[in-house]
Amino acid sequence: MHMLRTSLLSALLAILLSGSASADILATDTCDLCIMFGGTLKEDTYPEYDHIPEEMLPKNLTCAELADIFSSAFPDGSDKMCYDAVIEFHYECCEFETSTSQCEQAVHSSLLGDDSDYSVDVVPLPLNEKQFDVGVGMDYFALTSIDIVAGTAEIFMGILMTWNDERLRWDPNEFGGCFNTLFRASLDLELTNIWVPPFDLFNRDTSLDTLPEAYGIVNSRGDVFWSRFGSVKALCFFDGLEKFPYDELTCSFTFTSTSAYPRINYNLLGNLTFFGTS
Repeated sequence: MHMLRTSLLSALLAILLSGSASADILATDTCDLCIMFGGTLKEDTYPEYDHIPEEMLPKNLTCAELADIFSSAFPDGSDKMCYDAVIEFHYECCEFETSTSQCEQAVHSSLLGDDSDYSVDVVPLPLNEKQFDVGVGMDYFALTSIDIVAGTAEIFMGILMTWNDERLRWDPNEFGGCFNTLFRASLDLELTNIWVPPFDLFNRDTSLDTLPEAYGIVNSRGDVFWSRFGSVKALCFFDGLEKFPYDELTCSFTFTSTSAYPRINYNLLGNLTFFGTS
């Protein structure tokens, strides 16, 4: 999954052209391609990044050259843009003493093992915050069925939900360098390993929990990305039937929180280009 997308690339390009980072970034440890994750830089390796436009990042750079660019562009190693840039080249440019599977297993044991007090019932609301933000993106693919007599319509769609759970953060340097892992995610509390937002189709005939199960991708900053694809069926009033036979039928699919918890704030995401990418 390519994390370094257009918004980040545009910002990186602007920094490179200006020759400096934003003035409001406090310079602490610089953005290091491998050391910040406990790895050793493979200086002469040429990583593949054909998916990144050349106007955003010059082609045929070695890992050493990329490391120099990142350390100059991002004086603060804790900057999120540094993190997103580094993980794009993490596996190709860095060597680690621990395998990815060993690292991820250690992360799972630490975060959700027998000694963990993690609860899937508790909203991960940060300290002193009044609302918890969840990003929601939807992509419509096709109308799969319509039944005027039953008053239903079914569509095939994709839905992405993203949020930050600070209880799922870890320091990659302490576990062997892995920066993301998979956790079982489900609206069914008996099946999920992590908290997921209570969100569903309001006028549902079939709900989102009937979509095929999908793992949530979690990175070391606690960011969770959960995408699912499948068919959902809505109960419809079919506005327009009164104009038969010149009708143009409409059916609304209304999505909402299914919890009485008042502090979850759902924000609609923008263009979901990742639904067509690997």
